Order: sequence, then structure tokens, then C-alpha cells
Amino acid sequence: MRSVLAVVLAVVGGAVTVQLVRWWPVYRNVARYRRYWLRRAEEPGELRYVALGDSLTQGIGASRPERGYVGLIADALAQRTGRTVGVVNLSITGVRLADLVACQLDAVARLQPDLVTVAVGANDAGRTDPAAFRADFATLCAGLPAGSLVADVPDFQGGGRRTAAAALSAVAREVLAAHPALVPVPLEAATVAMTFRDYADDFFHPSDAGHARYAAPFLRALPG
Repeated sequence: MRSVLAVVLAVVGGAVTVQLVRWWPVYRNVARYRRYWLRRAEEPGELRYVALGDSLTQGIGASRPERGYVGLIADALAQRTGRTVGVVNLSITGVRLADLVACQLDAVARLQPDLVTVAVGANDAGRTDPAAFRADFATLCAGLPAGSLVADVPDFQGGGRRTAAAALSAVAREVLAAHPALVPVPLEAATVAMTFRDYADDFFHPSDAGHARYAAPFLRALPG
């Protein structure tokens, strides 16, 4: 019996070690990516792009922060308009929708942006009651300027939280339908076909290829 337990413990311990090794390159970037966006917020631009969200909006999982979906959107906006783009990325790794409403939303009006994007809810899946999510999402939508690009919740590909994420995504779409001045971004539909190569080593955050998938529906929703 002891030998069986020893084998089980060895296997579990080995699996945990392997996963920690895979997670570390992703999560060690949290502070570095945050510093990058703080520096970039100081750079002027003819257009001002404000991004709200969580670690996905920070670009976690991408090889560099500018290769996250926010960086890709900023590059596309500059190319389409021929104007420089200043980016203020207000996102914070780990936040839920209620945190975003409390800590990020009020800054939007002060910044007077030309473009706003919002992607949030992944951290709420399986953790936030849909009724509470609905109320907070309504507050979010009411506080955004017309033309803001607002995503539903990305697909979880599998696992126990996929159903919960889909439920929150449906709530987001229902609330957005009541705010016609905002532009819905179908992030769930865009991420449902993500494959292994679209994920970073932690199997949760998107890789460079995955962030390109995240950016795609936002780019289709850009005006002009």
C-alpha cells in the first residue's frame, strides 16, 4: 500500500512541478506587462485608445505585451487612420467585472478617448452569480461612451467553467442589446474554435496566435 501511495504522490508531484514550470514564464510577466502599459500611457498620440479589462487585456500569454490583442488593435487603428495612437490600458490582471466597474470605468470620461474596448468576464465564470453579473454589466454599459466596442465572454473550450462562461456571455449580449449606441463584439464566437497552438503554456491565456484571434472581432467592429 505504501508503495502505491508513493507512486501516486510521485506522479502528482511531478505533474504539479511540470505545470508550475509551464505557468511560470506566463505569470512572471504580470508585473513587466503592467509596467509596459504604464510607460506607454505616457506616450502622446493623435488618437487616444482606452482599453478596459483583465489579464487578457494586459496581453498576458503573448510573447510581448504589444502582441496582445490591445497592441494589435492599436497598430491596426494607426494603419487605418494614418494617425498616431496613444494607448491607455487600464486593465488589471485578475479583476472581475465588479472590480472593473469600480476601478476602471470612471476614468473613461476623464480621458476623453477616441476608442474604447472592453473585454471582461473570464474571471467571473463560475464565480459570479449571473444576476449580479447582469447588474454590473448594465452599469458598465451605461457608463461607456457611444461607439465603445464591448465584448461578450470568451469561450472556455471545456472544463467545468465553460457552461458558466457561456451563461455570462449570453447575459452580456442581452444587456448590450439594450444599449444600441455601443458596438457588440462577438468574442465567444471568435474563440470557440481555438486550438492548442492558440494557448500559452498555462493553457488558459492566449498565445500570440490566440491574441490574434481575440483581436479579429474587435478589428471587424472598428469604424471605417
